[in-house]
Amino acid sequence: MTRKRSAVNHELMHKINRALILSSLRKRPSQTRAKLANHTGLTRSTISNLTDELIQKDFIHEVGYEKSTGGRRGILLELNPDGGSAIAIKINASSVQCALANLVGDILWHKLVPTKTTDAEHVLETCKQLIQQAIDINTAERPILGIGVGTTGLISADGDVIYSKFMDWHNVSFREEWEQLFNLPVSVDNEVSLSAFGENHYGNGTHDSHFMFIEIGYGLGAGVVINGQLFQGMSGFAGEIGYLTFVVSNGNSPVKTQTWQSMINIPSLITTTKHNIEKGLPSTLTPETCTFENIIATGQDDEAVKSAFIELSRYLGMGLASLVNILDIPVFILGGELGKQYAPYLDSVHEEIERHMVYAPSNRVDVRISDLEPDASLMGAVAQVFDEILKEPSLNVNL
Repeated sequence: MTRKRSAVNHELMHKINRALILSSLRKRPSQTRAKLANHTGLTRSTISNLTDELIQKDFIHEVGYEKSTGGRRGILLELNPDGGSAIAIKINASSVQCALANLVGDILWHKLVPTKTTDAEHVLETCKQLIQQAIDINTAERPILGIGVGTTGLISADGDVIYSKFMDWHNVSFREEWEQLFNLPVSVDNEVSLSAFGENHYGNGTHDSHFMFIEIGYGLGAGVVINGQLFQGMSGFAGEIGYLTFVVSNGNSPVKTQTWQSMINIPSLITTTKHNIEKGLPSTLTPETCTFENIIATGQDDEAVKSAFIELSRYLGMGLASLVNILDIPVFILGGELGKQYAPYLDSVHEEIERHMVYAPSNRVDVRISDLEPDASLMGAVAQVFDEILKEPSLNVNL
C-alpha cells in the first residue's frame, strides 16, 4: 500500500510541477531555466528534466538567448503557439460566435452568426456546425485541447443551462453530447464569468488579484475575481448584480424602488434620451429615431444623448460604490454593448463612487473599459480550455 501511494504521489507531483512551469511561462514569457527555477521554487535539475520533456511534447520551445550581462547567456523558453489550440463558443440571444485560438491565445479564426430565434435545437445545431468548421480549419500539427462554451444564464456545475431569461432556456444540456460527438473535453460557464476569466488571463485584469468584470447591455451581470481566482459562489450563480435594488426619486416624482439593471442598461439609455428630447434638449434625433444604434452614432456632441449618459453614469457609480462597500473590490472592468460606451463619462462615474463610498482612498477605485478582441467571453472560454493544461494538476491530455 505504501509503495502504491508513493507512486501516485510521485505522478501527481510530476504533473503539478509541469503545470507550474507552463503557468509561469504563460504569465512571464521568455524565461531562462534559471529564472523558471526562481519563479516556481523548483530545483534546477527538476526544471531541466521537465523543460526537456515539454520541449519534446511541443508545449514549449527555445527562442534564443537572453541579453548578455557579462557571463554565459541563458537560453530563453516560451510557450509554443503551435503546441495546442482551443475552440471557443459564445451563445447569446442574438448570435453565436466561434473562435479558434493557439496556445498563447492568438485568434486564428473567428466567425459570428446572427440568430433569428433562441430555439435551443436551432442554436445548438449552429454551434455544432461552427465547431466542425474550426476543427476543419485547424492544422493537424496543432492538437485541439478542448472546447470552451460561454452562454447567458445560470449554469450548473455539470455544465447544464439551468435557466436563461434572454434565451428562454430551461434545463438545456449539451456538454456530454458534444464530448462524444467531437471526442474533446467540453466546459460550459456563464458568459460574464468567462469574460472576467478572459480579462484575468489576456486583458485589463492580468496584474490584478481582485477585480470585477461588469457586462452592461440589455441586461447586467458580473464576473468576480478574488485572490486571482474566479469566484462563483456556492451554486455557481455569483455575479447577478443586476438585481440589486435602489430607492430613487427624481425631483417631485414619487419615490420608487428600481433594480440597478433597469437604471443603467440599454432600454434605460433609450428612455432617458427620449425624455431629454421631449424636454427640449438639442438633438439630431427624434423620439421615433431614438434607437440604441442611432444614439451611439450621434456621439458626445448631442446634448440629449450626453445628458442621458451622464445621468446613467451617476447611477452606475452609485452601484459600483455599493459593491466597493460590500466587497472592497478596487478594480472594475466595463464591457458589453453599452458598458464600453461609458468611457467618455468615467469622471462622472468616479465622482458618484466617491460620494457613496464609506471611505474614499486617495488612489480611489479604478474603473476600466474592456478592449479584449474579438470578445472577452470568447477569450475567457479559450483561457478555460488552456487552464486545464497550464494550471490544473489533473491534466486531461497525454503530456
